Amino acid sequence: MHTLLGLTWGEWASITTIIVFMAGLISLLFKYVVFGSFQADIKDLNKNFETLNNNLSDLKTDIEKLDKRADEHDRRLDRHHERIKDLREKIRGGN
Repeated sequence: MHTLLGLTWGEWASITTIIVFMAGLISLLFKYVVFGSFQADIKDLNKNFETLNNNLSDLKTDIEKLDKRADEHDRRLDRHHERIKDLREKIRGGN
């Protein structure tokens, strides 16, 4: 009356407990043995990503500074070009 597939409920509970225990044991085995060796590599990879992000931020700042300097030099070059053009006109106009 209290059986399923020829086993009592107590036997099914024992089988379920054994299966859950073995699954937990296999899970821990994978966690510490198989994936444990990758943890140091993952930490190194994260550190390298942080370093790359910091370097990228520094490069972005440097590029912005260089852009500002290039714009300033471009304006100065334009002013020099206009002064040379004015001097040429004065020289030609004076002859």
